[in-house]
Amino acid sequence: MATGVIWTVGRDSRFLADLTAQDRDLRTLVLTVLLGALAALVAALLGVGAACLAFMIVISGLDGVPAATALLAIFDQPALAQTSAQASLFLSAVLAGGNGAAALAFVAVAAGLTHRTWRRYGVVETPFRSRLLIAGLLLIGGLMAALFFVSAAFSSAMSTAPILTLASSSVGRATYAIVTVVLLVIAAAAEEILFRGWLLKHSAAFTRNPVVLMSLNGLLFAAIHFDPSLEAFVLRAAMGAGLTWMTLRTGGIELAIGAHAAHNIVVMLLVQPMSLPGDAVPITQAVQAFQAQSLVFAAVVGLSYVALAEAVVRWPVMTRWIDRRGDPAPV
Repeated sequence: MATGVIWTVGRDSRFLADLTAQDRDLRTLVLTVLLGALAALVAALLGVGAACLAFMIVISGLDGVPAATALLAIFDQPALAQTSAQASLFLSAVLAGGNGAAALAFVAVAAGLTHRTWRRYGVVETPFRSRLLIAGLLLIGGLMAALFFVSAAFSSAMSTAPILTLASSSVGRATYAIVTVVLLVIAAAAEEILFRGWLLKHSAAFTRNPVVLMSLNGLLFAAIHFDPSLEAFVLRAAMGAGLTWMTLRTGGIELAIGAHAAHNIVVMLLVQPMSLPGDAVPITQAVQAFQAQSLVFAAVVGLSYVALAEAVVRWPVMTRWIDRRGDPAPV
């Protein structure tokens, strides 16, 4: 990648074209964080409640108290998610409902205080490009699935894919896959509009250095997950940095949503079902358990996101398919 592109993408990205001096006002920023966090908390509680109710109605009906009780038991017995497709999907619904409501509430507050429409935290100069999202889903999903099958072929320690163990029929597996895709796209969109939308836009009001933006976004994205695993932290930091580059390079969060969702979808279908966070571990134990090859894997993931963004903006066939009105890249 040409050095000139690296240093001009932050300056010229059309995703940042609507930034003004007001976005550097620290009082507005602090007020946004405080009010936005409060609104997000309330919205998250409502979103989780709505997701729980909707899932229970679909699964058990309004009178299905025993089934509803069984679903709620997962919060006391997290291991249930490892053995039940229903429990795994229930957690995914809770994640999508809570994250989606919280992100929209926070962004709504931010948009009101900065006098911009909330959609400008997703795209600025174009309508939402659904084909860009689909490209992220298919290309990153295909790459990760291929890596999984290659690893499975050379490792006897690989476990059987959850989509095969949690559902016993083809209809059940298809349902599990479809619901997983829908819920995880919603959850990914919520995280993207918050991190690659609001956070990226307002941090870029203070610096357009893409390396700083990618580093800051990646570290905060990893930290907010509160995962006790150091390997998971490094992987998420690399993902966050790569997704930031995608957003800057393509001028919107559509590709990042697809890539982010694809990663989670492949993990949930082929590696492990949705689960609750584990117990916190001492930092010394986390460091001791860290494996050096995790750095290599994280680097591959981050670079694959960067490579996908470059393919989208440089490959004419891809560019024409995604945005028939012209090149989706700012530079």
